[in-house]
Amino acid sequence: MDKKWKKVAKCIVFILLAGALVWACVRFCVPLTKLLATEEGRAEICGRVETFGIFAPLIFLLLMAVQIIIAFIPGGPLEIVGGMLFGGWKGVLFTTLGTLLGTLTVYGLVKRFGRPLVQLFVNEKRIQKFHFLQDEERLSFWVFVLFLIPGIPKDMLTYLVPLTRMEGRRFVLLSTLARFPSLVASVLVGDSLADGRYWLSVTICAIGAVAVFLGYQFRNHIMKEHKKKS
Repeated sequence: MDKKWKKVAKCIVFILLAGALVWACVRFCVPLTKLLATEEGRAEICGRVETFGIFAPLIFLLLMAVQIIIAFIPGGPLEIVGGMLFGGWKGVLFTTLGTLLGTLTVYGLVKRFGRPLVQLFVNEKRIQKFHFLQDEERLSFWVFVLFLIPGIPKDMLTYLVPLTRMEGRRFVLLSTLARFPSLVASVLVGDSLADGRYWLSVTICAIGAVAVFLGYQFRNHIMKEHKKKS
């Protein structure tokens, strides 16, 4: 197959993938987002997942992966559902595995289809805001810090980092380690809600709110500093 036909085949595959993503958003992800937005909706998700019995962990793991692949679905509420369904350590295990699966999938897709796929989820203005990720000498540092800071959209970053030269194994390791504290906190909120330990849920949420505020301040500081350097 010559280069011309390879380009045509690549375009066809990309169009089919984009169409499948749009269909999935309309068919599954929009209703899922609405359910995750309310306490009643999260309880409904718990009930539906529990009906799968021994396959419930697998279904939840796939939901976590889809949440990362379809970047605008919020992850925090689904992590809370994990805590409500499976408790503390199992909830952390399944949410971590789902996050790993979603991150690996996005990395592979972006490496295969490149910037056009990223632009389905991240507009050009936002891509340019994170141009400092092209600094290869400090790339590992920035990836870890940005995934660690609360309030920064992690799923958007999951699409941006594969545009750099960071290898997949290193990216998955750094992003997963950095995500871990907030992931554990969300699962513990769900676990404590299920057990009626509301005081713990309120405490974690209060600490999380402060962390998000500080994270936004730090993010703005980073952006301003790099804008000056640019």
